[in-house]
Amino acid sequence: MSRYLITTFTLYCLLACFSCSVDNPKNSQSQMNENSFRGKVLSMDSNNSTVQVELLARSNDLAQKFPGGIGSEHTMQVQPGDFALLSNKPIFRGKLQETFSSSIGKTFLLHNIWPDNPADRIRVDNVNRLLRRNTLSMGESMIRTIGDNLPPFALYDQDGEIITTDFFDGSVTVLNFIFSRCSVADMCPAATMKMKKLQDLAHKTQIPHIQFLSITLDPSFDSPGVLKSYARGYSLNEDNFKVCTAKKSVIDDLTRQFGILRENNKNQPLDHTMRTIIINSKRQIVYQVPGRNWRVEDFLSRLQDGSSVNQ
Repeated sequence: MSRYLITTFTLYCLLACFSCSVDNPKNSQSQMNENSFRGKVLSMDSNNSTVQVELLARSNDLAQKFPGGIGSEHTMQVQPGDFALLSNKPIFRGKLQETFSSSIGKTFLLHNIWPDNPADRIRVDNVNRLLRRNTLSMGESMIRTIGDNLPPFALYDQDGEIITTDFFDGSVTVLNFIFSRCSVADMCPAATMKMKKLQDLAHKTQIPHIQFLSITLDPSFDSPGVLKSYARGYSLNEDNFKVCTAKKSVIDDLTRQFGILRENNKNQPLDHTMRTIIINSKRQIVYQVPGRNWRVEDFLSRLQDGSSVNQ
């Protein structure tokens, strides 16, 4: 093959790769889910709970009913938790729903918002590929228990910040699984109130290096902004209490590893088991109570006895 043909073939391959890049607007638009919108926040109005955004990409169905093309600017309504998120994470991906505002008339409500900085997205995906591999290597009948170390994983907290297993280094962490739409009083609501009480008592008794982590079981609804409103609703001290979410596949892997069972049914969004866990500063599980009947006093005494959680 001549040098000219080799060069031409190489150039053709490079052009083909660039034409299929995820940064190509047409390709990016076609891959987005229904009612999905990717944008950049230009300004925010806290009085009216609105944001001015630049359109970066949109799903095909929105192209038919949403005015303006790529680069156009739009004013949209946002909910309180999402408003707080967008103040720190201006590049986002979310969903649109037609609504009405008394101040601006017909508009769109921007909801189910996730941070969408490309570098952060790549980092999260790379870490969670390791989690997927780790989950597959465990087999069907194994779950993590006392003495086991945590697998690698990456989540988004209620502020849209990335939480990885580095979060556990240097502190003792109380971990559980909840979801914001849970309406069974003695399940998630009771668990979060007990976590809140434990947090307050740990602060009152001056236990050092304690933190709390709740992971959602309902990632399709529990975006970071929804969890921000959830944390505020329970008056959690967010300085050391993170409420986290991720893609469904990541939550599936974590619930599989920690032995949490989930099942959808017609009466409520999700039926599930529970497990409350203490993890030491070396990312090792040192105590756990399955079910809903864990006691705040039991966990507090173990946290006060540093030797029992930092073996």
